[in-house]
Amino acid sequence: MPNQKQPVLGEISTIRDILMGEQMVQYNDRFDQLESRVNAMEKDFNQKLDELEKRQAAALQAFREETANRLASLEQQLNTRANTLEEKINTVSESDRVKLGQMLRDLGQQLSGDGH
Repeated sequence: MPNQKQPVLGEISTIRDILMGEQMVQYNDRFDQLESRVNAMEKDFNQKLDELEKRQAAALQAFREETANRLASLEQQLNTRANTLEEKINTVSESDRVKLGQMLRDLGQQLSGDGH
């Protein structure tokens, strides 16, 4: 046995091709098909992910705009109500001043009339 020659790599490939050639071709074809399907699925997934990101960004922008509009509306309503309240306070204060003035005048007249 020491005189036996070890098969060279090329010879092993040739023997493998002879014994399993047809099966290897089928395996390679099957592997290529699976690889193509995986690549197609990956491409489809990436497209759907991009579309989802765009829709999400648009929804976020719409939410921001809606929130800004609502805040502006609330601010305007608060300012309007604050101005209305301020006007009422001023009106009541002016009315109270007029009434107080009339009361003091009446009191002064009563005192003048009682004192004479």
